[in-house]
This record gives sequence, structure tokens and C-alpha cells, in this order.
Amino acid sequence: MGGNTDGGHDPTAGFFNKFAFGWMYKHVGDARKGKELNAETMGMTPDNTADAAYNKFVDHWSAELKLKGQEADGKKPSLVRALRKTFGTYYLMAGFCKMGWSTFVIAGAFYFVRSLLSYVNQNSPIYRSKLAGWCLMAGFTIDAWFLGLCLQRMGYICMQCGIRVRAALVQAVTHKAFRLNSVRGDQAAAIVNFVASDIQKIYDGAQEFHYLWTAPLEAAAILALLGYLTGDSMLPGLGAILIVLPLQYVFGYFTIKIKLKNAGFVAHRSCIMQEVLPAIKLVKYYAWEQFFENEISKVRKEEVKLAFWNAVMKVLNIAFVFCVPPLTAFVIFTTYEFTTARLVSTVAFTTLSLFNILRFPLVVLPKALRAVSEANASLQRLEAYLLEDVQQGVTHLNVNKTAPAGAVIDNAVYHHPSNPNWKLHVPRFEVRPGQVVAVVGRVGAGKSSLIQALLGNMVKEHGASQVGGRVSYVPQNPWLQNLSIRDSILFGEAWDQSKYEQVIDSCALTLDLQILPQGDESKAGIRGVNLSGGQRQRVNLARCAYADADLVLLDNALSAVDHHTAHHIFETCIKGMFAKKAVVLITHQIEFMPQCDAVAIMDEGRCLYFGKWNEQAQDLLGKLLPITHLLHAAGSQEAPPKPKETKGAPAKQQSIQLTLAPTTIKPETSDSKKKDQQKVLPVRAAMIYTWYGNVFLVFVCFMFFLIPQTTRQVSDFWVRWWVNDEYLKFPKRKGVQDPAATQFYCLIYLALVGIFYFTMIARGATFLWWTLRSAEKIRKKAVHNVLYAPMGFFLVTPVGDLLLNFSKDQDIMDENLPDAVHFMGIYGLILLSTTITVSVTINFFGAFTGFLIIMTGIMLSIYIPAATALKKSRAVSGGMLVGLVAEVLEGLGVVQAFSKQDYFIREAARRTDITNAAVFNAESLNLWLAFWCDLIGAALVGVVSAFAVALKDELGAATVGLAFSNIIQMLVFYTWVVRFISESISLFNSVECMTYLSNYVPHDGVFFDQKQEGGVAKSLTLPDGQIVPTSSRVQVVVDDATLDRWPSTGNIRFEDVWMQYRLDAAWALKGVTFNIKDGEKVGAVGRTGSGKSTTLLALYRMFELGRGRILIDGVDIATLTMKRLRSGLSIIPQEPVMFTGTVRSNLDPFGEFTDDNVLWEVIRKVGLEAQVQHAGGLDGHVDGTGGNAWSLGQTQLMCLARAALRAVPILCLDEATAAMDPHTEQIVQDTIKKVFDDRTTITIAHRLDTIIESDKVLVMEAGELMEYAPPAQLLGNPNTMFSKLVDKTGVAAAAALRKMADEHFSKQAAKQQPR
Repeated sequence: MGGNTDGGHDPTAGFFNKFAFGWMYKHVGDARKGKELNAETMGMTPDNTADAAYNKFVDHWSAELKLKGQEADGKKPSLVRALRKTFGTYYLMAGFCKMGWSTFVIAGAFYFVRSLLSYVNQNSPIYRSKLAGWCLMAGFTIDAWFLGLCLQRMGYICMQCGIRVRAALVQAVTHKAFRLNSVRGDQAAAIVNFVASDIQKIYDGAQEFHYLWTAPLEAAAILALLGYLTGDSMLPGLGAILIVLPLQYVFGYFTIKIKLKNAGFVAHRSCIMQEVLPAIKLVKYYAWEQFFENEISKVRKEEVKLAFWNAVMKVLNIAFVFCVPPLTAFVIFTTYEFTTARLVSTVAFTTLSLFNILRFPLVVLPKALRAVSEANASLQRLEAYLLEDVQQGVTHLNVNKTAPAGAVIDNAVYHHPSNPNWKLHVPRFEVRPGQVVAVVGRVGAGKSSLIQALLGNMVKEHGASQVGGRVSYVPQNPWLQNLSIRDSILFGEAWDQSKYEQVIDSCALTLDLQILPQGDESKAGIRGVNLSGGQRQRVNLARCAYADADLVLLDNALSAVDHHTAHHIFETCIKGMFAKKAVVLITHQIEFMPQCDAVAIMDEGRCLYFGKWNEQAQDLLGKLLPITHLLHAAGSQEAPPKPKETKGAPAKQQSIQLTLAPTTIKPETSDSKKKDQQKVLPVRAAMIYTWYGNVFLVFVCFMFFLIPQTTRQVSDFWVRWWVNDEYLKFPKRKGVQDPAATQFYCLIYLALVGIFYFTMIARGATFLWWTLRSAEKIRKKAVHNVLYAPMGFFLVTPVGDLLLNFSKDQDIMDENLPDAVHFMGIYGLILLSTTITVSVTINFFGAFTGFLIIMTGIMLSIYIPAATALKKSRAVSGGMLVGLVAEVLEGLGVVQAFSKQDYFIREAARRTDITNAAVFNAESLNLWLAFWCDLIGAALVGVVSAFAVALKDELGAATVGLAFSNIIQMLVFYTWVVRFISESISLFNSVECMTYLSNYVPHDGVFFDQKQEGGVAKSLTLPDGQIVPTSSRVQVVVDDATLDRWPSTGNIRFEDVWMQYRLDAAWALKGVTFNIKDGEKVGAVGRTGSGKSTTLLALYRMFELGRGRILIDGVDIATLTMKRLRSGLSIIPQEPVMFTGTVRSNLDPFGEFTDDNVLWEVIRKVGLEAQVQHAGGLDGHVDGTGGNAWSLGQTQLMCLARAALRAVPILCLDEATAAMDPHTEQIVQDTIKKVFDDRTTITIAHRLDTIIESDKVLVMEAGELMEYAPPAQLLGNPNTMFSKLVDKTGVAAAAALRKMADEHFSKQAAKQQPR
């Protein structure tokens, strides 16, 4: 499968392609026309595919594995050795190419410059004739061109080797990881980290390794030639270099230390964002934005400290590197004049040329050192993982292929691999094709363990078991990949239209697909974040149905769907599509028991009963479960609308999902619009970036860029004047030494070098001060704006995009962008000043300077579109591969149950190939650019040499020497300048995204409209069609001292409330008016999308009202600040969340309660005392949600504790127990009754038994309030909507609900009588 990426062709076939990267022309042309560049179709060399690379590597790695256990004999397996044997020979060729580069560069600077100067001076017998001059010119031009070719080849081979190593290692990791028996959280994180960063670091190390070992050799060669040229005079120069070279390694070491330390802070900051942004609604409910903003700022403070030291290292390092050539030249020239002879042009300018080359190895050395040491650490981590002994997964499929379909267990005892003390006893269990066996029992009774035993994930101690046929499985927590819904359902199986349609219908997904913007092409999002819990579960069920297996295991597959849907699925899917399958169904819905062929009742790890559903089974179950549980199944009131009504229904229901109508054209247009919206135009972003950095500082910084480069050029001119004795300080006779004259020229040269050095440090300091300051200001404002943004902003902005902004874009602004701009400035000015210098010394060269500038412009305009497109493709495909590995490890149980390990290993290979093809083409594009830049550079060398030969008498040796020492710099730096300019432009994209967040995201309390700049709507259309300015709806905020005790009673009044989620969406609330007296308990009921949750959003001002007002204790909530309003209400949310931190920070983040007893009192009330002590007390560390240490029920109790701590008279319950099992729900409901008895309570109900004992019921339908009265009164009239909803639950349940309502009503009446 790996081979299919290159479409069966090798784009690099043919000499022209290999030599000049000819295949890139097509892609460059496509990118300029604005076409998408697709890495998958662009292809790469067949040897780079994952399969080819892994097959080569695996033989050598197997040989290494055989050495395991022979450590005593001094033999131990080595990953580096295996990689060296596999790819080493090819990689060695890159080393030869690098040596070739060194040879050509040094030959150019030493032999050709010197010989051409001898020719101009006419002081060598060999180079007297015109022919010799022209031959030297031709030789120098060819040398200049070959030098570029060598570097390109080296880059190409290193890139190819890096890709192969990467492909082989990703395959090695996935082959092992996807076949694991089970995976722990920390293991999974480590494996994802291998694929996300370690393998990339190894690739980077492969690119840089050859620079590391050749840099000292180049330095040594240059020094040897200097010794030959200047004799003993070079010894002081050698001393200077021996001081600076080791310093490079020191700086490299410190930079690595700082980076490693900083990585912890960066990870911590991203963790906070990853927790807060998906739970932003809850953060707003609690008004905790300030707390999280402070937490992020604390971490960021540490980061900025380290960033400062990192900047100091960079500044010193760059200053040293660029100062070595002139400083060492000064030492050598002075010594030479005082001890040997007068300085002549051949010595002076050959020395300067050699030193100018020395800069390049010194500049790349710290980077190479960092990359190689990081790669080495990554290789060691990977080696440890690949050598680790782990239990490979054994699924049932390996157990028995010949057994009949179904499962039989006889007198078996199992235990969990990680917990041998907990036993599962199954005396008898059997399921055959055509049967449905239900498994019921309390939480923790061992129901899921029974399914794990059937899947082969439990260790059998004794007894007999047999599982046969293909298996499909729906886990308790639905698992989804970030794919389209269609791909999630197909799960690698072949497409079958009729089967697919049947599956969609039987799993009740038809209506959902109508509502979702792109139908079944809608992406599920990371962990299925774009779908509701019920939709995720039904998609999992659909995947199971489509797999068409023989044995179907459903672990609580109907828990998150409403009553009506559950019946539909049971009849059409479980009894319909699965009619001929063996089905095991874990469920809480007792009403399905009579339709099942057999029932297994579990308790405390034992199967107490297996057989038909009869009186005996009913009695047994009645003892195990609370009585309300029997209602629990039946009492769900969310019947979705009948399909007949759906023609116009999606429009009504959209309000809650906030999606677009399902047309094919619309989502795309809205998508492209959104992309424009979330970014600022580059020019404006640049202005904001400059402004935040302080305009004066930027100006000073600009001056500091110009001054050092100017002094550096003047110092080169000074050497020319020194050689020519421009100031006539020396005696007239040629070549005679004079200490006074030497001193004059020396001291001025030293002064110039000193100014150069100090202004360079000032340049680095001001530049990095500006970029750090700017990045930090933009980040601060962006975080503030996003945390305080209106809810409407989060509906149109995917959380994933925001997380990327705050992690990747922030890192780019901190590190990569300043580096790219800094080097662009430095190298660009070197290039500019050298062209000016050469043009001043050789006036005819001025015309070529114009040609050079035009060519650079053309190269950039051709290169940038393709580079940007490939960079994007590289980022997207890299994310796809990492995402796949993370998802598969999360859903490993499902992957194994379906026996899809090999499919996912192949899929990982396919995605690796796409990523590598993107890398291959992006790097090839850079090399293609280098090919042309080097050609232009070589042409320039040819032009200067030609002038030197033709005009030797007019120019003179000193002038020609100056021109040559400068043109060699151009050769080395020209390609880099073009690269850095384009890199700065593409990295600036991050600034555009971040400045959008920092300057154009509004705060809560406005009518959000993403189409307007600044996100604030100018006008709004009222229900009667009248258009008014939004300012007319904004109230004056009062923050009066009288509000200190507000709200004191908890009286809530809605007056003609109209509200919409988006200005162009339908009204979600239409003229809702009701009054809740203090202390009243009110339940809100209605179908999905009827507007019951919307009333809460309106109460919390998550969206502003189009008309009407809401009063709490007589105060219009529109006149309050958000913090005042939201801290005056308490809520228990639908999806409870714990944030990483301590128990205290989860309860009281602002530290308002200094007395610990108050906190403990609340913890006791909600029954969490044992759990909190287990976590280590109030200051014990708590993992965020997903940390698995706290169960769903405990997390919900934590939310109760938060609400109890806020002693306010109003409590809102938003379907607070929808996701719980009956047992936990009972605990939570009891706690609510006990702790919050005196508060005004609004309960959004998902099942009728939770609100049947309310004082009043709000019945909502399509955003309108239909009925508002006590439940008993509404039930007294069989024609009310509420009465009909109750009747839909079935005869027995309806009777029980009516009885509960009547009892509650008479209780309330009795209470009020004595008054």
C-alpha cells in the first residue's frame, strides 16, 4: 500500500530532472496559477516509500534484536547501527559532496583570488599572459558553480536519507504500538511524541550532521593556508580562532539546556489552553476567565525569562561569529607588518576572502550541534521503546477460526491483566446466531469485563470458552477518528450503497445527516468534538452494523440516545439488521428485556443468572437496582420529531446545532469566507507587530542594522587604502616598513572593528527586544480577547484552530520568525553592501547589480506561492499522521476487536508517504531555488573576474582584491537571502492569525457578527422586521453598591424575550414570558432543539437579547457586568469538567474562602470526602478531565460542590445527569435535593422522572413557551403537550409518573394549608 503514493512513477527520472530538479517547474507553475498542490499526487522516489524503507531496515533491526540478552559479552543491540547498515552508504555520499563544497570554496578563495591578483599585479611569471587571465576567469566561474552544485547534492542526499529513516522508524513504531495488548496513558503519550517530535528531530539531525564534522576541518584547512600565506604572523590569529571555536560549542550547549527547560513551560501552557478552550462555556458560566488568564501569564512569565536568556546567547553567538574575520585579520595584518614586510594586496585580500568563508561553518555550527544532540537523544528514547518487552495483543481471531459463530463460556474464571485480584466468575454464558442476550446489573458489576473476556482481553484462569466468527464491537465510551462520518462508518470496508443507506436509517442518523453542514462528509473533529454524545454513539453503532460481523458486542450502546431513538434502534438495527447475528447487549433499559432471547444478570463480578426473562429474573434485578431505575429506562421525554415533519423541521432545530443548511455549495463559500476572516492583511499585521514592539525601538533597531554593516564595509575599504597607502604615511620607496605608519592604519582599523562588534551586539539586543516585546503583547491581548469573546465567536471558530494559534503560531512568533527576520536582515545587508562595494570599485558592475535585484524579485515571485502551498501541505499531512497514531492508541480496544491492526499499520504507512512526499517536494523546491541562485552567483563571479582581467590597469590590484573578497561572500550568502526572505514571508502568516485574535475579537456583551471588522454587528433586525442599530439595545452598566447583596431572593422574570444565536439564524427564543418566584423548583421540558437549554444561555447572557428583558430580583441583567451577573448564579452543567490543578483551585480558584473548614464542609455535603482525601487533601494534585482518576459521577459531584460553595439563591441544572448510570444518578439527585433545597431551581430535563416533582413545568416547542403550570395540573388535562409527552413513555411508566406528580402536588398543598 505504501507504494501507491508516487502513483507508480518516479518524478525524478531522467538526467535533467536529477541534475536541475526539473520536475519542480510544473508545480511552481501550478502554484502561481493558484492551484492546490497535493503532496499525494506529486510523488517522490519509490525508495522513499514507507514499505520500501521499512523492508530494508527490518532485516538489519532483526539481526540487532538477536543480540538482546548478550550484554554480558559486550554485544548489545543498537538502533544507530541498524540505521547505519541500512542507509549509511548512501548517506556517506552526502559527506563527500560536503567535502567537495569545502574544497571548491577554499580553492576559490585561496587559489583563484590570489592568482587573479598576481595577474593584475603582473608579479608572477606564470600569470603574465592575457590567456592565463582568461583561463583563471573561466576556472573561477566553474569553481563557483561547482561549489553550489556540491551543496545542493549534499542537501538532496541528506533529505532522501532523512525521509527513509523517518519512514522506517514510523513503521517500526506503529508495527509495535498498534499490536500492543493494551496501552497506558503515559505509554500512549510517549508513542505519539515519538511520531510527532522525535522522528522529526532525527530527520533534522540527518540534515545537519555533515556540517558538524566538516566545520572544524574547514577551519583547520583555512588556518593552514593562512600559515602558508603569512608565515608566523598567523599564530596570534590562530589564538583568536581557538578561543572562538570552542565558544560555539559552549553556546550550543547552553541553548540546548534553555530549550529543554522551556519545553516544560510550553507544554504546561498548551495543556491549560487545551483544557480551557473546549470547556469555554463552563468557564464563562463560572466567570473564571480571569483565573485562567492569570495561570497562563504565570507560566508565560517563566517562558519569557528563558526566552530572554536564549536571546542573550543568540546575540553573543552571532556577534562572535561575524566578528572573527575582521578581528583575526587585524591581528594577522598588524603582526605581518611589524615582523615580516609591508602588507600587499595578494596577502591582504586572500586573507579576507578566506575569513569571509570561515563565517559560514561558524554560523551553522551551533544549529548543527543542537540538531545532532537532539537527534541522538531521540534515537536513544526510540531504541529503548523498540527494545522494550511488551505483551502483544491476542484477539479472539487468533483463538479459533473453525468454531461456529457466537460465543460460549462454561464455568470460567477470568482476571484483568493489570489487576489479578479482581475476578470475573461466569458459570454459564452462551449466545448463538439469531439471538440477542442482554447483560444487566449495577455499575461496577462486571458487565464490561464480560465483553472484554469475549474479546480475549482478560486472562482466563480456568474453565472453557469458545468464540467464533468475525466480531464487531461498540465501546462504552464512543471512539471516533477525525474523519468524515462516512469514513468513520466504513472503517476500511468496501463501499456498498444499499447497505450504507440501510445502516444510516437503522441507526437513526438520517435526520442528523440532514442537519449537519456537509451531511455525511462532515468531519467528526478531534475525539468527535463536532458531534453530540448521542451522535457519537450512533456513529459507533453504525460502524459496527456496517462491518457485518457474526458476533456483535454492544457495551451500553443505547445509553446516550433518547427513549424514542432507543426503540427505533432496537427494532430496526438490533432486531432488524442483526437478526441473524449473535448479539450481546449491555443495557440499562429494562423495557427491552422481554424481547431478548436471554438475560445475564451480573453483580460484583459474578454472573448470578443466565436464562430467559421471567418472574425470577425480574425479582432478582429488583433487589439489585433502585426502583426509580425501572422508570429510568422509560422516563425519557425527548422524542425527536417524526420524519414526516422534518421537511421544514431542520430550520427550527438548527438553532441548537447552529449549522448551515445541507447544500453542497454553501459550506464551501462559508469556509473560504471564514479563512479570510480569521486573519489580518499582511500589511496591517506588520504595522500592528511594529507598533506593539514600539515604533521608536524599531527605528533604533533599523539604525543598528545599518551601522555595523556600514562599518564592516568601511573596514574593508580601509584595508584597500592601507595597501595603497592612500594617506601617504609610508616612505616613498616601495615595500619599506614604517612602524608609525603601520600604527596609524592599525589603530583606525581596530577602531572600526570595535565599533562593528559593539553595534552588532546592540543590533541583536534591540531586535530581539522588539520581537519578544511584540510577540508577548500580541499573545497577552489574544489570550484575553479569546477568553472574554462572546459565545458566538466559538460557534464559528473551531477550537482546534485556536489551539494551533496558541501553540504553533505562538512558538513561531517566539522563536522561528525572529530568527528568520534577523538573518534575513543580516544576510540581506551583507549582500546589499557587497554589491554596493563591488559597484563602487568596479563601476560597470552597477548594471549587473540592477540585473541581480530584478532576478531576485523574479525568483521570489516564482518561488513563494509554491513554497507557501507546500509548507501548508507539509503541516496538514504531518498533523494527519500524528492524529492517526493518537486516535488508534485511544481506540486500541476497538481496533483489536475489529481485527483492523494491519489496516491501520497500512494507513499509517500511507499517511507517512503523503507527509514524506510533502517534505520531499518542499525541500526539492528549496534546492531548485538554490540551483538557480547558485547559477546567478557563479555568473556574477564570472563578470567580476572578466572585469578584473580586462581592466586590470585601470582598476589596480587593491580594487580588484576588494571586489573579490566581497564577491565570495555573495556566493555563500545569496541563496540564503532569498530563502530567508521567503521564509519570513510564510512565517508571518502566524502573526496575521495572532493579530486577528489580539485586535479584532470583541468581548462578551455585544452582538457578534463575524462578517464585520472587529466582530461587532452594527445593526440588528427585530422580530417585526424593523432594523435598528445595535447600540439601541446596549444598556448602561450599573455597578451600584446596592447590588452588593444581589441576588438575595432569586426571583426570575422573563419579559417577551427574543434571542438568536447568529444574526442571520432563526429566532431560538420567540416572545418567551414567565415568572419564577423565589425558591420555586421549575422543570423545562421539550424536544431536542425546542429552546429549553437556550433559556439558560439567555439567563447567563451568553448571547444578547434581540428584544425583551430578563429581570432577577427586579434588576435588568443587561445592566450588569458579566462577572457580576454570572457570579450571582450557580450552575451544574451537562458535561462536568475538572481542570488540572488542585482540589482547591477547582473549587475556589480566586481563593475567596480562606477558611479550609468551609471547603471541607461543602465537600462532605456532596459526599466527596473520601475521594478528596485519597487525592491528597485540598492541595492534592488533580488531573484534568480525561485524567481518569475521577469518575464521571465524582466529577459531577465536584460541580455540585462548586455550586454549593456559591451561596447564591439561584441554581440551574442543565441535563446534569444525562450521561450517568442509574446508580450514580441516584446519588447526585439525592445530593441536589439535600443541599440545594432552599434555592430557586431551573432544571433542564432529559427525562421526565427528574422533573415530575417540580413546582411548575415549562413546556417549550420550537423556541416558544407552550405551557407553564404545576405538573399535576397539566396532567389533569389529557390534551396538554406535557400530558402527551408523559403518555409517550409507555403505559406503566406514564402511570408511575402521574402518581409521583399527584403525590408531590398533595404534599405541597398540605405544606401550605396551616398558613
